[in-house]
Parts: sequence; structure tokens; C-alpha cells
Amino acid sequence: MKTHGLSQSSAALGVLCAVGAATMFSTAGVIVRRLDMPAWDVSFWRSALLVAALLPLLVWQRRGALIDARNAGVALVASAVLLAGSFVAFILALGLAPVANVLLMFGATPFITALLARLFLGEPLHVHTIVTMLTALIGLSISVAGSLKAGGLAGMAVAGIVVLCMSGNYVVVRHRRDVGMAPAIWLAGVISALVALPFARPEAITWSQLPWLLALSPGQLAGGLLLYMASLRRIPAGRAALLGLLELVLGPLWVWLFDGEKPDDLTLIGGAIVIGAAAANVWLDSRRATG
Repeated sequence: MKTHGLSQSSAALGVLCAVGAATMFSTAGVIVRRLDMPAWDVSFWRSALLVAALLPLLVWQRRGALIDARNAGVALVASAVLLAGSFVAFILALGLAPVANVLLMFGATPFITALLARLFLGEPLHVHTIVTMLTALIGLSISVAGSLKAGGLAGMAVAGIVVLCMSGNYVVVRHRRDVGMAPAIWLAGVISALVALPFARPEAITWSQLPWLLALSPGQLAGGLLLYMASLRRIPAGRAALLGLLELVLGPLWVWLFDGEKPDDLTLIGGAIVIGAAAANVWLDSRRATG
């Protein structure tokens, strides 16, 4: 009973971490709007500041970080490469396609994650999980229906790369949940900064842009990634990915609150469906665990 109680407590903490990560990730749109910078400059500084922010943490925990890095081995490198790919592809996708198109592609993440976790980790794919994922996909389709624009196929293809990278990383981190993956986040920042550097003009940064860049990288990105890694140590990859859909719902809401851009009725209806589907999946999972 005691072990079962601890397991339930750990799962609940995992859910809170996943929701917290999605909430932090969802603020990116509002922050980026305050940055009058080319996409490659944003990509470079976001990655560079991520590296700078995590370095003191890794130095402070150097013994544990070195042990984690050694024990994770190839998985750490794989996670870093996948994360770096998602960092870079995300910025490129937003520059090539309307945001609505990109968000629609991101809605496929839980499906790909659940399938990969089933194939490579043997994680069960319950009927209620499939149903809630399909419901969430319907909600996402409704939420972008009012603003979905034709074209942007190249951007949607690049957004598909983000989906594959994030889904693959969910599975890698879940597979090696016995070790901390903070070093992988730091390495991903190094890789993505080096990729963006040839296309960026780092010297063009101004003092007025620095606070927003700090909010975007050490705040929004680093905080969200650490919570996301923590959630994967406690709950299945498919469940974490489904909760991550909250990012796609909360993002337009922050723009509404802070920039006065009210989402259309379809966006609000679809968002309510997504949130309801994610909540239902968590509740059904908890009933299954207690039953």
C-alpha cells in the first residue's frame, strides 16, 4: 500500500510538471512578439542564453551531472540532437507558414509519441488514451479552422520535423528515466547555437531586447524543458505528450490577455475540447491505477 501510494504521488507530480512545462512553453509567442529581431538571431540568442543559464547549475551539480552524462551515454547525445533539431526547426517553421498551420502539425505529437513509446518501450496504449487523443485532435482542428490558411506546405513540413524530434526525445528520455537529462538540454543549446550562428548577427542585439531574451531562454525555455524532463521520469511518454497539447491552447490565450487579440469562437471551443480531453485522460488513468 505504501509503495502504491508513493507511485500515485509520483504520477501526480509528473502530471503537475507536464502541465507546468506546457504553461511555460505557451508563453513563447507573447515574448517573441516583444523582440524585433530576425528569426535566426532569436534562435541563436535563445540557445546561447540557455547554455549560459544551465552552466552554473551543471557546475554546482557537477558530480551528479557527470555521473548522469556517463550513465546516459548514447541516449544523452540522441536527446541533445533531437532537442537541437526541434529548437532550430521551430523557428524556421514559424517563418515559412502561418502559426495556425504549424500548431495543427504539432497536434500530431501525442500520436507519434504514443506509437513510438509502444514500439520501442512497450508502453501500453489504452483504449481511453486513443479516444482522448482523437478527441484532442478534433479540438485542435476546430481551434485553427477559423484562421487556417492555404499554402505554407514547406513550413508545415518543417513543423513535421519538430514533431518527430520532440516525439523521439520523449521516448529517449522516458527510456532513460533512471538518469537526469539536464546535460542533454545544455548540449542541445550548444548544438543549436552553432547551427544558427552562421545565419545570425549576434552583435546587433540591443539592451532593450536583452530582458525579453532572458525571459524567453533562461525563463521560458530552460524552465519548461526541466519540468518536461521531470514529468517523463514519472509518467508515460504518451500521457506527457497529451498534456503538452495544453501549450497549443494556452498560447493564443496569452496573446489575448496581453495583446488584446481575442481568439475567435472556434479557437475557444476547440481549446475547451483539448483541455477537457487532457483532463479526462488523466482522470481515467488515475481510476485505472486505483482500480
